[in-house]
Amino acid sequence: MKRILFITLQVAVTLFALWLLFGKAEQRAEMAAVLRAADWNWIAIGTAIGSLTYLVGVIRFGLLLRAQDIVLPWIRVAGVFFVGLFFNLFGLGATGGDVVKVLYIVREAPDRKLAAGFTVLMDRVVGLLALILLAGVFVVLRYDWLTRKSETAVLVGLMGGVLGVSLAVIALAAVLAATGWEHRLPARLPGRRAVLEMVDVFRQFGRRPAELAGAFAVSFIAHGAVFATFWAAARAVRVPLSYQDAAAIMPIVNTIIALPVSVGGVGVREGLFVQLLGDLCGVPSGEAKAISILGFLIGVSFCAIGGVVYLFFRRAGATVPAAAE
Repeated sequence: MKRILFITLQVAVTLFALWLLFGKAEQRAEMAAVLRAADWNWIAIGTAIGSLTYLVGVIRFGLLLRAQDIVLPWIRVAGVFFVGLFFNLFGLGATGGDVVKVLYIVREAPDRKLAAGFTVLMDRVVGLLALILLAGVFVVLRYDWLTRKSETAVLVGLMGGVLGVSLAVIALAAVLAATGWEHRLPARLPGRRAVLEMVDVFRQFGRRPAELAGAFAVSFIAHGAVFATFWAAARAVRVPLSYQDAAAIMPIVNTIIALPVSVGGVGVREGLFVQLLGDLCGVPSGEAKAISILGFLIGVSFCAIGGVVYLFFRRAGATVPAAAE
């Protein structure tokens, strides 16, 4: 019942945000005119750059699987990865794609359910740590610019709060994994179960530092490609947004839309682009919405691949070393 209420609230927030942004005929007409005049060459460039996000995502996921001694052919790793993307975007709920990934890994490597869950969780953690580092760098370097308006300063603060709490939880889990003090956690501590799960994850992956370091390193390429996708979308609608400005804004957007407020961040993402690009770069509302939609649709085109893979994906089986079994 709680899940149904939560999803209903997400849908309601999504519809309300879309109504605020596109409810008036002049709003829709303004954005439609911008999209009709878009430069398809820049959209193609954005799509090519965006493909790096998902190529690197497959590599990172494969490295983490190998760190858990689950050795799949890369084509199978890509299949599981894209099916998970599809359900993350088109399935209701924030972690639907993660659950599907675990199920598909277990289909490939029976009796490795725990390792599969560890891998999916660490994939999230590694990507989040890279985003935290990037966000920290850009806040330090561009703080005066990012907080020049009170509205954008609030958004920077919200990003800092979310990422700060996330980093604190990750750091706590890492310390507990190293010291073995997890039994000292108060029984009524909020989120205790999640922290203990992360402790187990860190212990497992701590034995394979090379794969973990590689997965962390390639995460920066993935985030950089996402930033460049929206930069290219801006160029497509003839907004001279610099890559540096796009890269400073995108961690704020990606952090806030990761909160399970709307379905896939739809509506919230567009509102953030209108606020941030308008206040910081003087971009008109119609162009800001178009940038958000074009960047989002480029990502959707890759997520949709997972739907096709889902229709034809068949179990093949993974190579699991005897020691791991």
